[in-house]
Amino acid sequence: GEDAGNMKRTKFFVCSVCGNLVQTAGQSQVVCCGQPLQAQEAKLPDEEHAIKITEIENDYYLEFSHEMTKAHYLSFVSYVTFDRVMTVKLYPEQDPSVRLPKMPAGKIYYFCSKHGLFEHKIEYKRKLL
Repeated sequence: GEDAGNMKRTKFFVCSVCGNLVQTAGQSQVVCCGQPLQAQEAKLPDEEHAIKITEIENDYYLEFSHEMTKAHYLSFVSYVTFDRVMTVKLYPEQDPSVRLPKMPAGKIYYFCSKHGLFEHKIEYKRKLL
């Protein structure tokens, strides 16, 4: 179809065995560690998974008040627009903040090792000169 490869159709698969992250932009069957993976269903953030976004120059600065222990942490943040995906990998013991360039309207996705995938919509307002 003409929408095949539209980045807004990006799906995230996370292996529960090894933690591998696989992103697809169309219908896919994904297998990791011998197990078929299901695409993660994104949900709206609750208080524990709230995101704070500040604009700094031409970037968005994303901050989370989420714990970053080996047992419970944010493992990636991904900014998805119609034509691109930018993913930043996070690790336990690391500061849960990310700086991403401003892009056209899209969604921020982020994955909690215990609670799964969350999404936050970005409304991009172009400043008039």
